[in-house]
Amino acid sequence: MLDQLLKMADGPLKELLSNSNVPAGPGAAGAIEETLSSILQKKAQSGDLGALKEMFSGSDTNPNSPEVKNLASDMSEGLMSKLGIDSGQAMSIAMAALPMLMNFFNKKINDAPQDNSDIMNSVIGALQGKGGQADILGSLLGGGKGGGMDLGGLMNMGKGLFN
Repeated sequence: MLDQLLKMADGPLKELLSNSNVPAGPGAAGAIEETLSSILQKKAQSGDLGALKEMFSGSDTNPNSPEVKNLASDMSEGLMSKLGIDSGQAMSIAMAALPMLMNFFNKKINDAPQDNSDIMNSVIGALQGKGGQADILGSLLGGGKGGGMDLGGLMNMGKGLFN
């Protein structure tokens, strides 16, 4: 689910990478999205919710925030592996991309008709596998009456949140 949400930021992410001094190749945006999705899912399952709460808070994320720095370390490791780049390049990419992605979602969450905390809690609950929270997210996504999430529901959320 989170990887599909991150795909919605693909255009702005590619634009950021192409307009910056960050040495990012053609597969960098996809690698960033895959790596961040994996990191956030692991963090949610382990109960480390700081980054997710920041990403879906609706408030601007400072590039020097503890959440960005925490994610940057994990992301740079993933990017070194996926892209075959050195640690300096990977950290530069992570430090440029993370604040942009977090603020992209914060802006979109603010523009959504639902309450920010409901969306944030739904995303976190879904990533943690909690049915009650996933039911809320399922209804936001336009899923079935049981609250299930499917690609169609995700796309409905995308239309509502990201237009």
